Amino acid sequence: MNRDGQLSPCSSELNVLRERCKYMRGWFSHFLLLVLARLPRRVSQLLGRIVGHLSYLFRTRAYQVTVANLLLCFPELSDEERMKLVKKSLQSTGQTLMETPAAWLAGSSVLEKWIAGVSSSELLDEAIDGGNGTIVLLPHMGNWELFNAYFATRGKMTALYQPPRKPHLQKIMKRVRSRFGNELVATNVKGIARLYRVLKNGGVVTILPDQVPARGLYAPFFGNAALTDQLISRLALKTRARVVAACVIRLDDGRFEIKFSSVDEGIYSKDIELSVRAINATVENCVKEIPAQYQWEYKRFKVRPSGEKRVYRFNKPDAFH
Repeated sequence: MNRDGQLSPCSSELNVLRERCKYMRGWFSHFLLLVLARLPRRVSQLLGRIVGHLSYLFRTRAYQVTVANLLLCFPELSDEERMKLVKKSLQSTGQTLMETPAAWLAGSSVLEKWIAGVSSSELLDEAIDGGNGTIVLLPHMGNWELFNAYFATRGKMTALYQPPRKPHLQKIMKRVRSRFGNELVATNVKGIARLYRVLKNGGVVTILPDQVPARGLYAPFFGNAALTDQLISRLALKTRARVVAACVIRLDDGRFEIKFSSVDEGIYSKDIELSVRAINATVENCVKEIPAQYQWEYKRFKVRPSGEKRVYRFNKPDAFH
């Protein structure tokens, strides 16, 4: 900036360069998604397993987070059992990563073939028929991104999402997740107000219940204090909506099953702390069915109660051997 308060030619050129770089990043990200989305499902899943296996071999940060989480949540496992689960989890998450471009961009006719079946869908039907709105808890199991395509065959849902930090990904994510007619709202005041309105009108809201919130209550998750959002509890209490759980499980043949299940009835408690505990108990029950398909690579315990040690400290790569 010069003495007159105007941008110098050099500063102006730098700003133009930055904008071009942002544009190129956005363009390249979209191009890469398009390429990956066109791969056959089996090829994507093979590449995903390779990505997970390499993460295991090279002891990446994802590997270290997974080991830390499993040490906390399954202390009863032997070292050999735990490492087998670590490897399977990394491979499953690698598959989810490589499948997601197709889940975002492939046509409905393609994605319908990915879904082999749906179990206990009567739980969802009964909740919707109740007329007070329905909240679907969708943990990070298997490939949760496919639930968007599945539900589009039944009607319309409103999903809560946390916008990515990188601006060039925000528009992509919102566009692809709402392309089947479903509504996507951000985790802000406006978005939460929209969820209340949808439920009041008898609609369906889908929320991922196992993300670390900015604020919340600590509740046990596999016996460990995990900061948990109160939003689901407050939505259910104020709207009298029914709550069901859903998981998108990867089968042995590479296709998926949508599995609905009942939630812990404590979710409907007027005591918010009891309700939040019930949410985590519900997620636990889902995870226990197929632990290897849960996203253990996520730092679920990164925010600790006052006085507790940090869980994810990786100064020494071999700390968990």
